[in-house]
Amino acid sequence: MSREDNDQVRRELRGFGETNLIGIIRGIINSTEDNDLEYLEIDGSTLAVKIDGLSLSTSRMPFMTYFDMGWKVMASVVSDFLVKLSKPLYAVVSITMRNNSTIDEFREIVKGLGDGANYFGMKYLGGDLNEGLDDVIDVAAVGKPLVGIIGRNPRVGDTLVTKPLFGYTGLVFKLYYNNELNRWIDARAVKEGIEILRRPKPEMSMLDYLKQYRDCISASMDSSDGLGKVLWTMSIDGKVRIRINELPISEDFLDSLSGIPGVNIEEVVFNGGEEFLPIFSIRRECVPEFERLGFKSFATVEEGSGVYFKDSILRYRGWDYFIGWAST
Repeated sequence: MSREDNDQVRRELRGFGETNLIGIIRGIINSTEDNDLEYLEIDGSTLAVKIDGLSLSTSRMPFMTYFDMGWKVMASVVSDFLVKLSKPLYAVVSITMRNNSTIDEFREIVKGLGDGANYFGMKYLGGDLNEGLDDVIDVAAVGKPLVGIIGRNPRVGDTLVTKPLFGYTGLVFKLYYNNELNRWIDARAVKEGIEILRRPKPEMSMLDYLKQYRDCISASMDSSDGLGKVLWTMSIDGKVRIRINELPISEDFLDSLSGIPGVNIEEVVFNGGEEFLPIFSIRRECVPEFERLGFKSFATVEEGSGVYFKDSILRYRGWDYFIGWAST
């Protein structure tokens, strides 16, 4: 076997990308479904199911406790239910821990999971426990769609709306990976970003209001992997062009950036992630109803392809495991 053949056989996951790996999974199991929730028909009833997880070695930042990590996984699962207007009901958890982890660390993870489940209105049923080389938490939840199935294919003519709270987590990530987080740890925008990362709180209280406007919504995703990835996914899946008209940020965020030099606002907005904010594609006439809940319109859906900002193609692609934050 030549060296080239051997390199091909031993091709590593690094650099291949989560999106491409999902394609392999779909090909092997013959699945055409690719949504944030999966749906099951059982005895005439539709159930929504979701699984999400993380390893602490790659996801836990210095300011995050083990309690925070348990809460975060529960919130990440709930966020996908919210954007699909579905109610999560029950959760089971698989926990893998190193044998040199402490009892207190284990207790804190379980407390975070339990408090998170209670906060979001779910019942934590228990699950599985394993020993391994890393600390890993996986949460699977089941619930019910309140208004039918919502996909990821926006309608031409729609408006995209979200909460204008982007930028905070992207700023923290950027400073952290540039080894500058400690320098700016007391800045207001950084403090806000850290709080969002430690204790994300998808607004499940919106469900009862949003379900009244199901006919407005053609597509939805949450921002866990970054706004850039959401927009590119919607564009590709829906075979449409998305034109960003303004950044979904607040005046408070802009004001709180003062004194932190060298921040590329577009980068921290589009290549952030873990805000767990919902993005809906809705009919234009429905915008006022969503504005009453604090949503902001920021983009339009057109015929064509690609994602554009300021008449140029959006270079930011969000987070992709085995690649990282991607830019074109």
